[in-house]
Amino acid sequence: MTSEFEAELDRRVADLQERLRAARAADEDYLVESLVDELQGLVEIAGDNEVDTAEMQRILAAETGAIPIVPEAQRGPSS
Repeated sequence: MTSEFEAELDRRVADLQERLRAARAADEDYLVESLVDELQGLVEIAGDNEVDTAEMQRILAAETGAIPIVPEAQRGPSS
């Protein structure tokens, strides 16, 4: 079950995604940067409050164009 706090975070993230799309469409680079900073702040707030941030991190990476880091698979003994 999602808490009201988590639901509000989800709403704010969705709102930021829409605002980012609009800012990019209007070539508003400063606004894009500001909105990405706001999204980063929400991720930090969520983490500080022990909310799972995996999905928010994925969204942040997509919005910033960051290349996700995939953990290296553990290798068994060499043959």
